[in-house]
Amino acid sequence: MEFKQSMLAAALLAALSGGAQAATVQEVVADNLAQNPDVARAIENYRAVTKEVDQAKAGYFPTVDATLGYGYEWTDKEEGIQDQELNRREARLNVNQMLFDGFATPSEVKRQKARMDSARSSAIDAAENYALQASRAYLELLRRDQLLKLAKETLYNHVNIYDQIKRRSESGLGTLASIQQAEGRLALAEVNTLAAENNLLDAQASYERVVGHPAPDDLEPMDSMFELPATLEEAQAVADESHPIVGVAQSDVEASYAQRDAAKSRMYPRLDLEVERRWDENIDGIEGDDEDLTAMLRLRYNLFNGGADKARIRQTEYQIGEAQQVQRDSMRQIKQSLALSWNANEILGRQIEHLEQHVLSSEETRNSYKKQFDIGQRSLLDLLDTENEVFSAKNQLAEAQLDQQIAQLRILNGMGQLLGAMDIVVPMEEEVVLAAETLEEEQPAMTEEEMAPAEGEVETDSSAG
Repeated sequence: MEFKQSMLAAALLAALSGGAQAATVQEVVADNLAQNPDVARAIENYRAVTKEVDQAKAGYFPTVDATLGYGYEWTDKEEGIQDQELNRREARLNVNQMLFDGFATPSEVKRQKARMDSARSSAIDAAENYALQASRAYLELLRRDQLLKLAKETLYNHVNIYDQIKRRSESGLGTLASIQQAEGRLALAEVNTLAAENNLLDAQASYERVVGHPAPDDLEPMDSMFELPATLEEAQAVADESHPIVGVAQSDVEASYAQRDAAKSRMYPRLDLEVERRWDENIDGIEGDDEDLTAMLRLRYNLFNGGADKARIRQTEYQIGEAQQVQRDSMRQIKQSLALSWNANEILGRQIEHLEQHVLSSEETRNSYKKQFDIGQRSLLDLLDTENEVFSAKNQLAEAQLDQQIAQLRILNGMGQLLGAMDIVVPMEEEVVLAAETLEEEQPAMTEEEMAPAEGEVETDSSAG
């Protein structure tokens, strides 16, 4: 009886536990998305590439260079100044504006923008994959929690059966074999409960690894809150338009075309406007100031460099072909993955109907056998077998239901719509907000009017550099 009371207490404690940290699947994903290392790394890469776009745009702006020099000069000319030593001083200011560079700058800007789009799509894909992994970890936790509850329920039923057989034996109606059978099945139920508890602990550890935080105490079942397309063809059409990997592949193809155009720029001349002002002193053996101002249009055209430019163009053309093949392969993988997930969802949905009927029939059979056992029309072995069949049927139903929910999440992920279905936005521009907050904390006394020119100067310097 002590064992039975302890089991009842454990069951009651399990029923009343939880609720301290309730969380839904969407809350788990939204709260931990930006902290995931893979997602954070992809976002930082995107932000870095946006600055490469700014670097490429700098080619449209003039460059300004200042040069200062001071040192020793010795001059000895055949005619005129001979063996003259002076302290030479130089000061130069040069302004160079590109007028034409064979379309190299616009091609490079286009290439970097394509890389930026690719990096953005990669960050969204990383976030989509994290949402799927975190959701699966959550549902796996929910699965193991349900299976543990079912194991405890079965153990509780076995305790009741064992207690009933023991009372019968003590009253002279039961046999030693019946007690031994009940003890054996009770021990097996205890083993199943311990195994289910161990699986739950493993699921909690996996959840913490994926999400980055301990598992919540209270889990909320994921209802049918996501709307799926009516057919596989509709799902594949959505994937072709919105899956982030499609965006990555398309952007990489565009980048390779722009890279080829940039390579072709070497076949054109380059035209620059150069303005230079010089302030020198003690130049070429002549003491005193030497000033100069020039404004020149300079045309530079490479006539021969060993065929390197043509080889570079051919290289970029091959890279275009490579990017196109990667794009085709990506489309095939997306289509295959989506089809597998769709088929799994369809088959599991049909299985669940039969499994629900199996659970209902097993419970009815168990209840009938229990009544027949009480009046001596069924053996103990028959009753124990029906109890195990109910446990197995409920386990299979719980497994199929969770597997179908995971399949539905995989379908949304295969379409590139999982984050959208969860109403979650990837925080791409958070760095701008953080930078503004940091600047305000470092300079609390600075007004907005004072900050605006400073920000403009920083932007100008970064473009020119």
